[in-house]
Amino acid sequence: MRTRLVPCLVQSAVTPHDIGFSRMNDTVVILNLSSRTHERRVSAILKTFVIALLSTCASADAARETPEARIFARVSPSVVGVNMGDARSNSVGEGSGVVIGAGQVITTCHVAGKGKNGHVVHSGKRYEATLQSAQPDLDLCLLNVPGLQGPAATLGSALNVKTGQHIYAIGMPIDWNPPQPILSKGVISNLRPYLRSQYMRIAVPVSSGFSGGGLFDAHGALIGILSHPEGKGGDVTFALPADWIGELPIKVRPGPEMIKKDESAWLNRALTLEKSADWRGLLKLSQQEVNLDSGNAAAWFSMGMAFANLKQYEQAVRAYREAIRNQSEYGDAWHHLGVAYANLKDYDNAIQAYRDALSMQPENAQAWYDLGLAYDDRKQHAHAIHAYREALRLDAENAAAWYDLGMTYDDLKLYGEAAEAYAETVRVQPENADAWYKLGVDYAILGERVKVRGVYQALRKLDTKRAEQYFNTYILP
Repeated sequence: MRTRLVPCLVQSAVTPHDIGFSRMNDTVVILNLSSRTHERRVSAILKTFVIALLSTCASADAARETPEARIFARVSPSVVGVNMGDARSNSVGEGSGVVIGAGQVITTCHVAGKGKNGHVVHSGKRYEATLQSAQPDLDLCLLNVPGLQGPAATLGSALNVKTGQHIYAIGMPIDWNPPQPILSKGVISNLRPYLRSQYMRIAVPVSSGFSGGGLFDAHGALIGILSHPEGKGGDVTFALPADWIGELPIKVRPGPEMIKKDESAWLNRALTLEKSADWRGLLKLSQQEVNLDSGNAAAWFSMGMAFANLKQYEQAVRAYREAIRNQSEYGDAWHHLGVAYANLKDYDNAIQAYRDALSMQPENAQAWYDLGLAYDDRKQHAHAIHAYREALRLDAENAAAWYDLGMTYDDLKLYGEAAEAYAETVRVQPENADAWYKLGVDYAILGERVKVRGVYQALRKLDTKRAEQYFNTYILP
């Protein structure tokens, strides 16, 4: 049986090129930042170098030709800075917001919920704001901002977003002087079906000042509201689906007394525990949530992930099945159920679960790859090759898929095809000594003596013992 890893949804295989924009005097500033940039580093880099970059960046006309610049120009006028205060006008919440109608700004209750009055900043002007309504369990608050005439964002939906999809986070940190909209490009790294939509974790470097700002798709539609839970340092990593905005009550008496517990806060904690690989902590949290709500498919799914990573696969199967019982179209639950079955060597059920997952998520490259592994374990090589090829169609940089494709061709004695697959493996992963060795073996079988010697030279740099073995077996007469 080949090595099988439990997929971890919170670790996206895509590394985003994150870009920040600031509009100053009609100039677009482009900032290249690492996706792991710490919040303080983001703020320091932006504040220290923005003026210098203004003098050296490409012309505004050229910059506006990029997709990022077009998105920024279209949606940034709908983003505002937010500062809420208590009865004594002490600041109790700072962040961003999005205009969704005349005089209406949506933000998070973490930003606005503890304040009674405050102000928003838009296009350099300050407008008084009051808390109009809220849905505390969804962490969404609506501000009434008389006189604000900013264009309303186009409401989209998070129901159809996909893991790996490129997105654009736009906020207006209120501590800038003056506050300016900033855009940062990233990807959706994780999705959880929750409360009639999809809760999103995003891979994008933004500071806590973006909380309440907008998450936009490639068409400029608002698909989420950025959320930075209290007590969490570093980047904003969650987004509340825009679908929830329509569930806000028409009117709620403002003030701290109405702010209740954020009932989705457990999901923030669950995704954080996944990221830190605290599987026992995740198991405990998920069990607590299931005890409170046995119909919570996302909690059952988190429990399954915890059991799977603790190598308790039978319990994982039961948890994933409960997630599917409560939400039958839960593609990720079907996928992970397949992985759990495969780890129990129940390959027939694994194959069925993978196929069900792919009927819902046909572009899920990891599910295609895992299906290929299961077919290989059942010695159904033709099906395995098809599955690996589909995985590689979606992700040509998947070294593991190229490697296993090569092994399958070797099993069929198709050494030319195997060599091509191994060559792709070392292209993507040049430090893979095993792939180099297998590539060299196939070249030897094919009589490619020049290439055989080339493989030997590559192996000498990676693994001298394997290189010596290869030399004695395939190079010496």
